[in-house]
Amino acid sequence: MTETHDEDDQGLGDLFAAGDEAEPEYSIETMTVNRHELSLEGTTTAGFTPLLDSFDRSTDEVKASPRPELRPLNVHFRNKRHSLWGHKLWNAARYLVKRIDSGMINVRGKNVLELGAGLGLPSLAAYRNGARCVVVTDYADKDLLEILEMNVKANCTPDMVDADAADFLRQEADRLRATCMALRRQQQEENQDEETDRAHMCENEGDSSITTQCVVQPLIWGNAQHIRDALRYTRGAGFDILFLSDILFNHICNDALADTVVQLLRCNPGAAAYCAFSHHRAHKQVEDLMFFDKCAARGLSYEQIDEEDYPLMFPEDRGPEEIRRPVKVYRLRHRIDGAGVPLGVGQDSYDVVVQGTGMVECFVSAALARSGIRVLQCDAQSEYGGPFKTMNVNQFRNYIQQAPCDSQGGQNLSRTREGTNPDGTGCTDGVTDSVAEEDENAALISVDVMDTLDTRTQHRFLLDLLPTHYFSRGDTAVQLVESDMARYVDFQRCDSFAFLLRSDETTKGDDPPFRLQSVPLTRAQVFSAEHVGLMQKRRLMKFVKDVAAPLAEHLHAHNANTGEDDPARTVEQEISQLFLQEADLHPNETLGDLLYRKYALDRGTIDIITLLGQVEGSRKPDMLRAVDLVRQVLTSMGAYGGLTPFLFPLYGAAEVPQNMCRIAAVFNALFILRRSVSCIPRGTDVPVVEMSNRQRVKAKVIILPRTLVNVVTSGTTTTADNSDSTGAVCFSRVILVARKPLITWEALRSSGCSEGKSSTIITGAAKSAEESEVEEIPPLVAALCQVKPGVVVHIQQHSAASEQAPNNGTDVVVHFTVDNSHMTARALHQFVEQSFINSSPPSEVSVIAGGVGVERDALLFFASFIVDEREEALRSIVSSAKVGGISETTKAHPFAVEEFRKRQRLRDTDAGEEDDGCAIVAVPTLLHELMDSGAYLKAARQAYEAVVSKLRPRKEEAGEPKDYTFLERLPPVCSIGS
Repeated sequence: MTETHDEDDQGLGDLFAAGDEAEPEYSIETMTVNRHELSLEGTTTAGFTPLLDSFDRSTDEVKASPRPELRPLNVHFRNKRHSLWGHKLWNAARYLVKRIDSGMINVRGKNVLELGAGLGLPSLAAYRNGARCVVVTDYADKDLLEILEMNVKANCTPDMVDADAADFLRQEADRLRATCMALRRQQQEENQDEETDRAHMCENEGDSSITTQCVVQPLIWGNAQHIRDALRYTRGAGFDILFLSDILFNHICNDALADTVVQLLRCNPGAAAYCAFSHHRAHKQVEDLMFFDKCAARGLSYEQIDEEDYPLMFPEDRGPEEIRRPVKVYRLRHRIDGAGVPLGVGQDSYDVVVQGTGMVECFVSAALARSGIRVLQCDAQSEYGGPFKTMNVNQFRNYIQQAPCDSQGGQNLSRTREGTNPDGTGCTDGVTDSVAEEDENAALISVDVMDTLDTRTQHRFLLDLLPTHYFSRGDTAVQLVESDMARYVDFQRCDSFAFLLRSDETTKGDDPPFRLQSVPLTRAQVFSAEHVGLMQKRRLMKFVKDVAAPLAEHLHAHNANTGEDDPARTVEQEISQLFLQEADLHPNETLGDLLYRKYALDRGTIDIITLLGQVEGSRKPDMLRAVDLVRQVLTSMGAYGGLTPFLFPLYGAAEVPQNMCRIAAVFNALFILRRSVSCIPRGTDVPVVEMSNRQRVKAKVIILPRTLVNVVTSGTTTTADNSDSTGAVCFSRVILVARKPLITWEALRSSGCSEGKSSTIITGAAKSAEESEVEEIPPLVAALCQVKPGVVVHIQQHSAASEQAPNNGTDVVVHFTVDNSHMTARALHQFVEQSFINSSPPSEVSVIAGGVGVERDALLFFASFIVDEREEALRSIVSSAKVGGISETTKAHPFAVEEFRKRQRLRDTDAGEEDDGCAIVAVPTLLHELMDSGAYLKAARQAYEAVVSKLRPRKEEAGEPKDYTFLERLPPVCSIGS
């Protein structure tokens, strides 16, 4: 390997020489390898500390128990320069023999394979040391395999096994034979066929334990058939140890070599490959080290465990001797993370990778998978749902008490929010110190006596991180029904929808400061509402007629759902056209302004229509969008027999994203929890995504939460430069778990908010059942509490009716949610405590007046926290501190780095334009809407269309043209008899 070899950069020599060239005959020679002398060779490289714990035995143990006499190896070779350098005894092989003989690499009773064996010295030593099965492989070259066969025949017979290794094998045989005898005696006593089979199996194992073998097989790296042939020798157990001895120099083959190592290790998660080599070509050191990056990209972990200096094999080669002299030793294993083993061969190529399991991500994942697009979806957390996950109490405690820095390897996230108004409402009007804001939004558990309950009862309480409810005929529900994707999720009708308004100033003592007020949303409710004046009722109905009457008449006449057929869409378009004209004439007008100007409605009536301003949105009011939401509210009334426009997911908010994941999985999407996207490498041959276990997955498009785009593309978990984070959504939250309901049936009836009927489960969102008159179960309630104009707290009360509390007739879970820019988490906590927690039961007068509250003694759990879009997105990726590992090429010598850069500049000059990597589609993790208005579905549709637009040209080029439909209807369910 001299300077003259530079023209043959890969060292292939005459491997591809013309077949008609005459091949001279070379005699076969023999050399004797003294194993004792090999044990004395090599000294630890200055500055390197061996990782002795990574070996099977330490050097102290080796010195304390010297081996008996080691018989030499007789090695045959042809004294010629072979094209693959299979004629030399390499320093790496000498090192491996030393470690095998010392027991630091323990091969006794194990299955061993050597790749690119050359003369096969490590394999011969493994056999002598008691390996059960040794498979010696190399390129399918006649000369190579002939020499290997001769060496195996000369050194690998049972009588040549080292004495102590033979004793070990005999002891193992005796142990297994004793086990077989015990099983046979048990079989004779019980006379059971099953035990007979076990005894025969064990007897066969006992026979095989004293039978060792060493075989030679051709193995071309990457050849699937050759790999399967090699694995057959292990009878399904897989190999325990692989040896790679000085075989990294053919850099063009290293991808195939890495693939081969992965496949040979796959049957045995505890297997290891020992790679020993020297940088014989100092100027190619970087390319040598790139092999380990290739292994990491395939899900293997690696660590350098030793480095010893040996005499130079090619003194005349150029480059610093400190690069060429050492034998470096790496151990390769499967990288086992929280998700388990890496993706197997054939599972590492997808059209789309989806990061996170939030609402938008799961909708788009199901839509893509249903369209036949290959999807991989991953999340670092252990539960599906992202910010919409549902947890038991123990999971919830751990979740909210885990600081953001704990989730991200010590990084502290900025929570600078608007401060708290000293007027006692907790509403924000200005900016305060960021440190104070951290305290204002810190998680707080002020009451927790859940451990006084038995475990089964505790687990009956299901707590939503962020509760949601759906319009019965809203865009989301309609889409789920029309696509038949609602058949695998159950919904519950909401019992009552009400406003919580401040009580009169005459409220005294422990009477609650807020009272219930009904929200009239049907004609009958409007004309029976005492708190709406007669003139306001008429004006209100005029608006309702403009918005929903034509559509309601159409629905009544055709018994159809909104958007189900062309006539319905025509009616919607006519309604939209009416208000579009108003929007053109008054472009800056909100729905409230329109109601005041055109319909002369007062503030109270406007609040009814706009649901205290919630349909208008708090960010960028859009009158046409608000009108559409009002239409959804009005047309949802009475759907599926409900008395409110809302449906709750049975078993919690996580059911909807989980339902979409189940559908995606049916259509071959792959889901991985406790693993995430780490970064998006650029300049690769094909677009790839690097996972948190450093495995690389081929993907054309990646869907990312919008606050993670800069994080992933830069390969760091900092959000300092993330422009999207400034507009991130954040909610303040409070959860109460109580033995008594906050809002009772009596309070609802007395305030006119309920007719007294409890909910019925709606299976598949389109089915109904007989309503139950039983009121032992507390009501399911959705309420809006106006703290002051512009600040509205959303309240949900869940019970056994939604399967989120025990069925004992009293227990409830109550959620309070508000925009964090209006109230901090601590302010919301104080507001709930002051407004709804009583030191004694509410008075009878208070209940009759529609007051609400719960006694402090009835509380089981009381916690406040925030749900922040940035934090929730970051929780979905594995911390960089846990990912660990940098490219091994960073350890290259400056000389090698400069040589590599020279070659790289030449390649860059000759090469064309590089692939920019996989395309990125950003999606929101959270939106400002707390009542599902179809916004998450709309965001998913936009992401779906963006993905399809990027994939369609590639599909068409590949001859796979297809019409794509968002959430394409599921095929019919086959009957049992069909």
